[in-house]
Amino acid sequence: MSKPDSTKRQPVTGTGRFISGVVEGFYGRPWTMEQRTELFKREQKWGLNTYLYAPKDDYKHRMYWRDLYAAEEAEQLTSLISAAKQHDVEFVYAISPGLDITFSNPKEVAALKRKLDQVKEFGCRSFSLLFDDIETEMCPADKQAFSSFAHAQVAITNEVYMHLGEPEVFLFCPTDYCAVFCTPSVTQSSYLNTVGEKLLPGIDVLWTGPKVVSHKISVESIEEVSSVLKRAPVIWDNIHANDYDPQRLFLGPYKDRPTDLIPKLKGVLTNPNCEFYPNFVAVHTLATWCKAPAEGTPRDVEMGDEEQDPCYSPQKALNLALTDWLEEHEWVVVTLIHGMSVLPGPCHPRLKKESSEEEPMQTDMGESPYIPGPGENPLYTAEPLTLDDLKLLSDLFYLPYEHGTTARTMLQELDWLKNQSQAAAAETDKVTAEWCSRAQQFDNMCEAVVQMFNRLSNAPNRSILYDLYNYICDIKSGVGLARAYVKTLGGHSQPSAQLLNDDPEPWGFRGGLSGEFQNICICEILHIKPLLLLLLQNSKVTIVVFLLGSRGAFCELRQSNRRMLDFYSKLGSFKLVQMDGLPQDILVMATSL
Repeated sequence: MSKPDSTKRQPVTGTGRFISGVVEGFYGRPWTMEQRTELFKREQKWGLNTYLYAPKDDYKHRMYWRDLYAAEEAEQLTSLISAAKQHDVEFVYAISPGLDITFSNPKEVAALKRKLDQVKEFGCRSFSLLFDDIETEMCPADKQAFSSFAHAQVAITNEVYMHLGEPEVFLFCPTDYCAVFCTPSVTQSSYLNTVGEKLLPGIDVLWTGPKVVSHKISVESIEEVSSVLKRAPVIWDNIHANDYDPQRLFLGPYKDRPTDLIPKLKGVLTNPNCEFYPNFVAVHTLATWCKAPAEGTPRDVEMGDEEQDPCYSPQKALNLALTDWLEEHEWVVVTLIHGMSVLPGPCHPRLKKESSEEEPMQTDMGESPYIPGPGENPLYTAEPLTLDDLKLLSDLFYLPYEHGTTARTMLQELDWLKNQSQAAAAETDKVTAEWCSRAQQFDNMCEAVVQMFNRLSNAPNRSILYDLYNYICDIKSGVGLARAYVKTLGGHSQPSAQLLNDDPEPWGFRGGLSGEFQNICICEILHIKPLLLLLLQNSKVTIVVFLLGSRGAFCELRQSNRRMLDFYSKLGSFKLVQMDGLPQDILVMATSL
């Protein structure tokens, strides 16, 4: 599989070129103008052709959609649209009036036209009307004017489309934009059938697949919705979106969408992570997927291979993306000396002027760089980031419905070490040797995560680091807890006294109001369904279950596991708790924090 390249021919459907690119359609802080311009450069380089401007929290896009852009805002948008054209990227301006528009009021329709006319003056030629994530109940005035919500949306969309001169690219996002929203089904949805029958044929429809965040999108599902819409949809793909969970990031490849879909679609736009810089992988692998059928060289698929697409390998696409990411950005580590960056080398350091938009640190450049003398501390030199580090990073933050290979292995090993600790405690030589060997392998994997964190933290490209930092800091903490737990299982260490303290440091537990809410809900579930503790045992989590909010902790263990029973008993905090519905050989101990 070759790299994404703009020289590759675009996949073509039956009605014009295949729309491919990025939708900035998430909730949260919008990207900056500079980041969007950088995105256009990437899209051009990789052969993508479209950018859909739809940041949910740009208040003039959604909440205050009637308001015209001020002079400064107009200048910024004009420059952005011009930058997109310079890089052969179609800039699609989206507006989302569905929160409060009165469809039957001519003044509202005029306000919508006036807003889009203003954007057209900025040089924009492609548009989109979005009616996603809104209430479906019409106001009394609209109920009198329209027979259904779908009729109201279609009427105003058709009118605006014709007012703008029937643009070549005009996208409509329905309120029922995925199969799970359709009542009672996709084929029997009166809403979708109205859209299919009444929406003008030159308007394309956005669709996210079976769900809002679709695990897989099949050819059959697209054929089904296409028959209802009477047109091939444009996929708004949320597979890399993370705005619904601020603790998750997705760095895995574009996958579980067969390339056989391409002739069945009008296009695909990825709505990726809120953080701009980590989206290198999401956009790069989408570009590889879009061109896979056009390359005309089906890859060999071995029996048992999970990747059954003859034209596209997610793993190969991921490797290409990570390799380019490492090469194209300043991941190489430098050592700062008096405002200069010293590149590591086997001989004398080579000086390179530090490039930055920030004001440089004032130093006396007449002095020679500091060189430690005998007996003094050497200069700190960090190791450079490697391709293996980026592969590990991707594995740890893979996709919504699956972990990467290394993450799965770590979970499986931790589960095995937990479940086999009793046999290892019996000191059977063969079993104990295997347990100790696998415990050491698990520890090595944990150490690799720590070293990856250290190298990322010292990488000179701080913009990428700042986007990643909260996530890699969190996984480092989690891996550290798992690592300590395995050592405790092996009898090599005791739990940190600080973690068992009556007044722990705040980083020792999940806090905040959200944590308290979860604690209350989990406690309620435990009262109603005590078997949850048994389920927790089988879901690859630690034997100690700390309730979010740090109000209490439970542990479950088998009566025959004398080592762990003795360990918890000697702590003096955990007490036996009687719970119905558990197997006879399962004990439950609990404590308050």
